[in-house]
Amino acid sequence: MEFNTEYYTPMDRAYMVGQEIKATENIEEPLFPISSVGQTVTEGSKFGTLINTTQGAIRMGAGSIELQTGMGGGMEAVGAEAYGKDARETLREIARANQVTLTSVHSPTQIGNLSGLGQNGFSDEQRHMSMEEVKKAIRFAAETTQGGAVVVHTGEYQRPIFDAPWNKEGKWANAFVGYDEEPEKSTKFLVDQRTGKIIQEIRRNQIVYRPEWNKSAEGYTYTATDRDKIRGIAEVGEIIHVSKGDYTDYEGKKLTMDDRVPLWDPEKKEFVVKPYDWKQFEKEAEEMNKAKGYEPGDPRYITPEEAALRAQLQSRISIARGWKLNYGGSLDEEMKGLGQLKKQIEFYKKIEKEVPREEQWKLQKEAQSFLGRFLKPDLLPPSEYKLPSELIEEGLKSLRQQIDSHKEMVVGQEQDIREQTYMMANVVSVKKYAKKQSMKSYAEAGIFAMRETQNNPYANRDIFIAPENIFPEMGYGSHPEELKGLVLSARKEMAKHLTEKFVEDPTGHMLTKDEIEKQKRDYGLEQKENDVRLVPNPNYMGIDKGKAAELAKRHIKATFDTQHMGMWWKHFKPLAGEIEQDRRKRFNQWYMDEVKELQKDDIIGNIHLVDSMGGGHHHLPMGQGDLPLTDALTYLKKKGYIGSINSEAHGEAQMGADRILVETWKALGSPIYSFGAPGAGLSAPKQWGDVHRSYFGQQYPPYFIFGAYAPSNEFQLWTQIPME
Repeated sequence: MEFNTEYYTPMDRAYMVGQEIKATENIEEPLFPISSVGQTVTEGSKFGTLINTTQGAIRMGAGSIELQTGMGGGMEAVGAEAYGKDARETLREIARANQVTLTSVHSPTQIGNLSGLGQNGFSDEQRHMSMEEVKKAIRFAAETTQGGAVVVHTGEYQRPIFDAPWNKEGKWANAFVGYDEEPEKSTKFLVDQRTGKIIQEIRRNQIVYRPEWNKSAEGYTYTATDRDKIRGIAEVGEIIHVSKGDYTDYEGKKLTMDDRVPLWDPEKKEFVVKPYDWKQFEKEAEEMNKAKGYEPGDPRYITPEEAALRAQLQSRISIARGWKLNYGGSLDEEMKGLGQLKKQIEFYKKIEKEVPREEQWKLQKEAQSFLGRFLKPDLLPPSEYKLPSELIEEGLKSLRQQIDSHKEMVVGQEQDIREQTYMMANVVSVKKYAKKQSMKSYAEAGIFAMRETQNNPYANRDIFIAPENIFPEMGYGSHPEELKGLVLSARKEMAKHLTEKFVEDPTGHMLTKDEIEKQKRDYGLEQKENDVRLVPNPNYMGIDKGKAAELAKRHIKATFDTQHMGMWWKHFKPLAGEIEQDRRKRFNQWYMDEVKELQKDDIIGNIHLVDSMGGGHHHLPMGQGDLPLTDALTYLKKKGYIGSINSEAHGEAQMGADRILVETWKALGSPIYSFGAPGAGLSAPKQWGDVHRSYFGQQYPPYFIFGAYAPSNEFQLWTQIPME
């Protein structure tokens, strides 16, 4: 802008007289020029269409604009698909005619994650619906903004704050807590990955009663048998070393953790059950991981909540296995007894013809004793007035009933064992399931953005999916370290989908024994039981890994919301005796450290520039809050940031709609170019604050209007008073 020139000096009370007009030199460069800092506009009954709000932003001076779409499909005509070909062309023409840049598209804010998390747990239907909205936004971006970011809110799953990995070590270890009681009362969730349903939650202060396991009290050796081979302990004939504290069965034979049995108390004649707390399950998880050789980062790495559930399931499996063995052993004898009783009937029928009636009581007693080998006492038929063969025939009927009963028990226990074992293989911590689903979604979205960039005729620059850090309480992805991890992991997943011929079945189907051979026969794949089935990859491009990594980096970046990161203030723990001002200084140091980390990994592709007071969710212009935004932007600019920056400072609209931009420009130090102050010679360039809502830098309007500025003689005010 240029003020104090001869163009308007006749309007000034103290206009310049006889001055040489010369531009002020050495104007300080703003942090970011006005043309590169715009605003986000939205749509709806309160605002109008995106065409209306875009034009409004341009009138206020926006040089760049992010389009925020609503959720279509309702009563109101909003959302990406509410704009047809002509409307999309109109948006492009508006941008061209006004020389502004439509930088990015924000997907509907109702899309809070791409993991499929909804009110009732995770669902493929929910994930599919979210992905469809994101794809609509990507195509809309190709045909309106012609490239740039497609923003998606992140809140992939719920997790406690205090024990997050980024809060456990390093310079800022234990700096955050969700709420005072969180270390004791926070909840861990478990998900059945076959269905996506959250099946159990475990609180850290929850006491779980479970068996104490049978262990060896001393060290010894023995020679392995078939039973040891079946249990996976050793080959037949090998010497097995049992150490003190190893898991053993009731005969002292060594067991794995998966086969351990409850400890029996011979005095009380009952199994020993004791309470377990969270600390003990943390130790148990460490023991399980050590036994199986799982390292941190391995998707099979067992978490404490998984260890807690496994302990409960193993207890149920042990009980079911005990009943199965009990009834199974009896059933084996009973099945043999069927044939023996049939033979006995024929035997006694022959004897009964030869033995006098008064002597047959001996045979009756003998037959009843024989039946006692196979029947429970309450099922033995009475012997009065019955021939031995008749007793055996009645006993045979009872035995068949007993076999049916025991058979049902054995089958039921075997089913329970299999169900509990399969559940143990499929129930995982929520973070494992959610991250896997999210990575699958972001890889799919990144590939869709890549293809729209390459094939949509309107796209003239890269379209990229840009997850945005949301509120801390919304879950994973809101912390800058989580946002970084999400983007980097999604890039790896996208690269994998571009380079590997086979990928995991999106349904998560786990292989059965019968399907292993089919995988080998059809695809030449060597898979094991309970592995996720591999299927042909529809995105395979046959490119090298380096090219795939480059494409993933171009099409998956992050949206850094400066205010959302500032919301971590409310979870930032004060030090003992620390005053609020010192706490704020420490928080600002953390803020800058995280900005540097995000920049170092080169993931920021879009910035929502917003300030705030405190840790709530507010939308103040830059400079009106207490976040270190000048330091953050100065650092990013120094490191070469060239992505889009849009103000979302609509929180002060009631104080003036223009504040969303003007206050931001003022904070960025954007100057007003001037030829000098009236009557005072040349001076330093003025700032936006010097002229905002004033008459070209003056405090008062002119006393009179003359010359070309005066209206025609026919002009009259509505009062008919002539203008002087």
